[in-house]
Amino acid sequence: MAKKNNSQRKHPAAIIIGILVALGLTFAGIQVPDFLQDFLSSSESEVKKTSQGTTSQSGENPGPIEHGEATFTKEELKDNKKGWVHYGEYDEYNRPTTANALIKPEMIGTGSGAKQEIKPPGFISGLDPHNHSRGHLIGRQLGGSGEDPKNLVTLYQNPVNTPFMTKYENMVRKAADNGETIRYRVIPVYEGDIGMPTAVQMEGKSLNSSTINFNVTIENKK
Repeated sequence: MAKKNNSQRKHPAAIIIGILVALGLTFAGIQVPDFLQDFLSSSESEVKKTSQGTTSQSGENPGPIEHGEATFTKEELKDNKKGWVHYGEYDEYNRPTTANALIKPEMIGTGSGAKQEIKPPGFISGLDPHNHSRGHLIGRQLGGSGEDPKNLVTLYQNPVNTPFMTKYENMVRKAADNGETIRYRVIPVYEGDIGMPTAVQMEGKSLNSSTINFNVTIENKK
């Protein structure tokens, strides 16, 4: 992971002092020097970027890659009175393959935490330097099981499991809390026979509104 150059950061105290000096010079009728104006301009830009969340992502993970709308077929978007969760069968390397769900409001908060005895393919440790998590495909808050190994894959806890996947899970939960029904799917993407997925694809679509409609890939890297 590339280290940030601390010498290039502007300390908040320095910014405040620069503003006060500029104000003092202005009130005294003295023109603010060019170098101080440049400093304040770049500082203001930096503050805006931080407040808007546009600072660059640390590490190698580019963040969620958006592909537009979800790709569910009409058949896959059929509604039922009750919600459901279905986990796909293992592949030839004993890896989880997919998780589908029709999420109803009553399912929210009914999932379970990841069982510590389960070690998904590729899992080593949650401690540094591995930073692994037993990542739910269908999130716990959406009714996903942490006791069924078909719903657990090895993910980097930060930033993959949190905050990237959590962002979309929270979107779905909010919609369900508002009474909506959401079709949802998460697919782990593998390379060769490696146990740990290289990425996860997440899709969600509201059945009775346009609130939720996403299709994203999140690379499984730090």
